[in-house]
Amino acid sequence: MRVETELSDMFSYSFLPIIIFIILLLIAIIIFKIYKPHIKSEKTNLKPNTLSHSDTLSIKNKYLSQLDNLVNEVKNDSINTRKAYQKLSKLVRNYIFETTGIKVQNYTLSEIEVLNMPSLYELVKEYYNPEFSTHSSGNILESISRTRVVIEKWK
Repeated sequence: MRVETELSDMFSYSFLPIIIFIILLLIAIIIFKIYKPHIKSEKTNLKPNTLSHSDTLSIKNKYLSQLDNLVNEVKNDSINTRKAYQKLSKLVRNYIFETTGIKVQNYTLSEIEVLNMPSLYELVKEYYNPEFSTHSSGNILESISRTRVVIEKWK
């Protein structure tokens, strides 16, 4: 019994799907390159809020009071370190939002770095490890103290 197999020529298949895929890939790359700078500039070209001096003071007092409450929670052991850092990060981000109008609540550390707010960047960077690690370690009271200084000096 003789079995014969016919092999196709090496290039007998259609190049059309490959060409379509390459064209779609190039279009996607071009679109990404066009829109990426616009996305970044929307976050970096934000104009800060203009608040009156009394508004600024009332916002500062509100957040300094929240810091005092957090210190009490930490000292009473009613909150663990990780939760305290999460609360502290949320608190400082909300403060910046209320004073500047920039929605830093949703920003990553690298996005905050681009904003040219070094004090905020350093605080959030300090919070990252204790906030996101499974076993949080950090001196929460020192972090709260540094956060208080930033809020008090913020213009």
